[in-house]
Amino acid sequence: MIQKMNTNEYIDKYLTGQITDEESAQLLDWVKESAEHKKEFDDACRLWYLLQSDKFNSDKAFEEFKQKTKKKSIIIPLWQKISAVAAVALIAIVSLSILSKTDVNTITIQNTEMAVQTVSLPDGSTIYLQKDASVTYPEKFENGSRTISATGNIFCEIFHNESAPFSLTDNDLHITVLGTSFQVNTHDSVFVFVETGKVRVSAGEQNAVITAGERADWNNKKLICSKNTEVNLLSWKTGVLKFDNTDLQSVFTDLSRHYNCTFSYTKKCSDIQNYKLTGTYQDLSLEQTLQMIELAIPDIHYDVNGSEVVVSNSK
Repeated sequence: MIQKMNTNEYIDKYLTGQITDEESAQLLDWVKESAEHKKEFDDACRLWYLLQSDKFNSDKAFEEFKQKTKKKSIIIPLWQKISAVAAVALIAIVSLSILSKTDVNTITIQNTEMAVQTVSLPDGSTIYLQKDASVTYPEKFENGSRTISATGNIFCEIFHNESAPFSLTDNDLHITVLGTSFQVNTHDSVFVFVETGKVRVSAGEQNAVITAGERADWNNKKLICSKNTEVNLLSWKTGVLKFDNTDLQSVFTDLSRHYNCTFSYTKKCSDIQNYKLTGTYQDLSLEQTLQMIELAIPDIHYDVNGSEVVVSNSK
């Protein structure tokens, strides 16, 4: 646990990206001790990022920040939405991920880790980022406008505000909502899936309104709407994969999205369509999941090379 005399040092190192994994874990334990610690940490972080404006002298700003935190110490609200294990990793994720200003009032965050990263927007909305996904948003929403941009696979929980519609854009789609939760994927296939509420999706001159349980796919320059039938569409966020007599090709498709990986096959592996899988896999690494699948179907073997999985026949 952090000693009182070292608290400010840990906070400074966290905010300047110099904190170690061990120190991150200790800082997180300290923050979780009380609601007061969480509030103080949140206040200090907010002050720190406000002081990053170019009109401030950086040395003076840093000294002002340290004075503000002498009797206070520091949790970003997003930590309240993830498990303790994930939170330990998150403090390192934030310091390692890309956090920069593309202009005076804009922040971009990119998740470079396997763990899902959570971002709290200025209006209270929450964005979940899969590995390699990114989101860009203003430090403050103004003039009744709430517009962000994103890439990769993300999930959005949007704070309801009828007077300020929420908009999200990427290279292909424009999405407008009033208050809802939905997934957007631009990593491999491009689609929008609505979990709750209603969204309007626009692509070029094509428009569609989709509601809970529906999806809109952007395929060959066409916007196609349908009921979602993929059980594991949100597995990357929930951590749970479920299969019920599912053919292996479909299993690999779900694993690819869940772990952000690719599958390739040796010449000997030509009959995977003959195999079915039933089972539930929760909060496991890619290697652990493949090991369990191999126990269930020992005829198929897997070799993991980074983000690529090579499938072969073990017979």
